[in-house]
Amino acid sequence: MSSDQMTAVADLPTPDLTFDPDAPGACVAGVRPYRDGSYRLGTETVSGRFIVHNYGHGGAGLTLSWGCAAKVRNLVQERVAASHDTKVAVLGAGVMGLTAATMLRDLGLTVTIYSDLMPVETTSFKAGGQWAVSIVAFAGKERELKDILKISYTTFKNSIGKGFGVSEVPNYTAKPSENLELVLALVPGLLPPRVSLPRMPFEGHTKPGFKYQTLLVEPPIFLDRLEKDLEARGVRIVHRKFISKADVFARLTEKIIVNCTGMGAKKLWNDTKMIPIKGQLAMLPPQPALRYLYGQDGYMFPRSDHVVIGGTFERFVNNEIPDKAVCQGLVDHIASLFGRAVPRPLPDIHIHHPRNAQMVNPAMPHLV
Repeated sequence: MSSDQMTAVADLPTPDLTFDPDAPGACVAGVRPYRDGSYRLGTETVSGRFIVHNYGHGGAGLTLSWGCAAKVRNLVQERVAASHDTKVAVLGAGVMGLTAATMLRDLGLTVTIYSDLMPVETTSFKAGGQWAVSIVAFAGKERELKDILKISYTTFKNSIGKGFGVSEVPNYTAKPSENLELVLALVPGLLPPRVSLPRMPFEGHTKPGFKYQTLLVEPPIFLDRLEKDLEARGVRIVHRKFISKADVFARLTEKIIVNCTGMGAKKLWNDTKMIPIKGQLAMLPPQPALRYLYGQDGYMFPRSDHVVIGGTFERFVNNEIPDKAVCQGLVDHIASLFGRAVPRPLPDIHIHHPRNAQMVNPAMPHLV
């Protein structure tokens, strides 16, 4: 047994899984903007407008944000060099819109964000926060995704300790995590290799498991910091709801438009490949002693604001109405793994697993 394994065998703190689903903010739901086939990151020119599309990242938007923003910046930079346009409209105030706006402002451009939601109201704000490739299709885009992952991870890691809500943490799993194994396969050496454990180091656990090292990005801190930094640099968020692509063109004067509308692209750009995937979260009070992530048919992410328990997956469900029974079931499941509740069978929506929804890239079957 290696020294790493011996250290990991010592039991780590047990979470307090007391949960009141009726407490304000205890149950949260969001809709992941998944795009069948692959995310959309590319350009088109319509009626003299240069459009950069950046949406459809499913549950991996936070993870891929900086890398995708760098690609957007490069595409816009090429356009600016030829057209000399200096104004850019960014559609959407979620994590993809905010990071894209940040990198575009770095070019010295005049950037305005248009959105019907403020950052705190977006699905991005409701994300769990683990840096891992979760629920995203990328068929035929392996090379591009590899570059995006490198840029995004490096940018996040370089921001640790600088007020962006990013920290490096271990994630303990009962079986190999496909979300993290995908990163290890696409970009060897980006993350430390996983460690096999003779026993998961927790109360109530007797079976082997695995330890990964990744990042935790806390969306409330990260998005708030991006919003404030953009405001300080003269980037406004203008509340505006568009009803169609024609409406976008009629109401905007900018010749360069960056489309980060997520599920909104289904209607605005008539993208029939967009599929809503609802996820629900149970939000427990913060527990500073918990300094690890945990996953076993669901996940537990201890953050500074809450201990977040999630792992639901409802394909084709496009509403953000939380179900208290579902949230309670998530907590009960994690509690049972720590020997604090009686194990019960989980309904299908409680299993957050790419294979169950055929989300794993068919070009990489070894990951299934």
